[in-house]
Amino acid sequence: MSNYQGGGGSAAPMVSESYFTDAAKQVPGPPPYNASGRTDVPGRCTYAKSPSYVLVTKTMTLPFGFWSGTSQSFHELGGADNANGGAGKSTSGEYDSDWGLVTVGTRLDIHPNAWSGSLTDADNLKFIYKSGKSTGGR
Repeated sequence: MSNYQGGGGSAAPMVSESYFTDAAKQVPGPPPYNASGRTDVPGRCTYAKSPSYVLVTKTMTLPFGFWSGTSQSFHELGGADNANGGAGKSTSGEYDSDWGLVTVGTRLDIHPNAWSGSLTDADNLKFIYKSGKSTGGR
């Protein structure tokens, strides 16, 4: 889908020597919402959009794990509160939990939908979403 909008105005096309202008032509519009990258600090045991990669911003203090799958299978894990979060999700065997204590600055080229770990490490992971311009359509 093109991101063009009308040039505005109702003036007739103008021709001067070798230059042609037309106020009714389409001109580029503003960039779409995904034209630039963004970061997110996802909640623990909460389903999120799959990132381009995961960045560790502080050294993890306790072991942690990542979960990948559909939103439906995530919801079916249930939990004590039967919503996003709860004991059923954080203790599920579906989490890939063999990451150890990853150090600051580590880039993990994985695409999880959730993570589970200590509440003290909640701000130590960032999901990085690269823009559509640099990664193509997703």
